[in-house]
Amino acid sequence: MIKNKIIFAFTFILLMTQIISAQNNAQAEKTISNLLTEAKTSAVRTNFKLTISDKKDPQPMVSTGIFTLKGNKFVLEMDAMKAWFDGKTQWAYVSQNNEVSITEPTVKDLSETNPMAILSGFKSKCIIRFSTKVKSAQNFCIEMIPKIKNNDVQKIDVQINKSSGNLVSIKLANKNGGSTLLVLNNFQKGINAPDNLFVFNSAKYKGVVTNDLR
Repeated sequence: MIKNKIIFAFTFILLMTQIISAQNNAQAEKTISNLLTEAKTSAVRTNFKLTISDKKDPQPMVSTGIFTLKGNKFVLEMDAMKAWFDGKTQWAYVSQNNEVSITEPTVKDLSETNPMAILSGFKSKCIIRFSTKVKSAQNFCIEMIPKIKNNDVQKIDVQINKSSGNLVSIKLANKNGGSTLLVLNNFQKGINAPDNLFVFNSAKYKGVVTNDLR
């Protein structure tokens, strides 16, 4: 399903940002570590554009919206869909059907839809350094290359703004020739984000159909 493809791609990228604290380049390590520390201690809200490209499909899937991130929790807001993840349970609401699907995704579940298997021991299997090909006056450009060549993800490019320390973009290049690009803008740091913000509130959606897949 399209909604699952978007959610899993988005979740994969978020999880990637939380496990790349071990670096081979000292300055790259410091740059990303500062970003991760702030993401864990302070809630942020930002606009996003997610582009999922498939080599077999000439037309990429493009989604835009707003997401709020606090540690490993997030809320993803788009016109046709909204998703909540509290670190354990995920709710995906589709407005057209007035239906919410509830899951408790595991690493195994996610790996069946996206290359989540690389999360296990990822830090020790990746070379992380400043890019020698991608240059930007405004951003730090960091590349992450798995040491094991048969990984589904061949390369990850990360850009972080030099002055603000904000995450600008993450691009995953897949072995099958496809890619997933997340571009962020309009960062709001230190927002008020109580834990119940990341939980679906059925009272706000009258007559909602619940599809509990746990």
